[in-house]
Amino acid sequence: MKFAKTVVLFLAFGLIACSSAFAVTASEAMEKSKSWFKSANAWSLDFKLQVFYAESPDIVSQQGSLLVADKDRFKLDIAGIKFYSDGKSLWQYNVEQKQVLIKDVEDLSSSLHPSELLFKYLNCKAEKIGEGDFSGKKLWVLTLNPAKYAGQFTKMEVWLSKQDFSPVRLFTVDPAGNASWYNIVNLKVVKKVNDDDFRYKAIKGVDEIDMR
Repeated sequence: MKFAKTVVLFLAFGLIACSSAFAVTASEAMEKSKSWFKSANAWSLDFKLQVFYAESPDIVSQQGSLLVADKDRFKLDIAGIKFYSDGKSLWQYNVEQKQVLIKDVEDLSSSLHPSELLFKYLNCKAEKIGEGDFSGKKLWVLTLNPAKYAGQFTKMEVWLSKQDFSPVRLFTVDPAGNASWYNIVNLKVVKKVNDDDFRYKAIKGVDEIDMR
């Protein structure tokens, strides 16, 4: 009888321990991450993108930097191309070709818009929370419901800082089975920006083609 009571107590303690394993739920962690972004209107970061193709051992890597603000203002540097947007005009500076294409910001491919890098996960429902290790730190790992991006992704995760719930890593898998990791470095709140920070400044010897 004593043995049976001990087993029951052990199981009950185990259930309590499991239910309180994490300080926050998945939905609470997502809300805290949204609140982190609401605390400012501009951010800067460096990032590294790694793509693991399902049918190839090759890993494609890219790295870049981003300054992004509200009202579609951003400065994105990736793969030898610099994008500048003041919210109205878009400058696409192809460094090797020494050429700048000037367009309306609406013409920018959605796959290159900074929202695709930084904000996409905020539109998803967080279904499960766990923990992961990255660069010697413990992070919250949120498994997301990718239904909002059906046709683009079959799996999505975001890894959040335990200190302020800012994003550290983003993980996606597309319908072809290709997996992508965005590792975010030096994410900072920028307290003051102006439109000139997001406008291309003419460089001698670089051609400008206005396509607006």
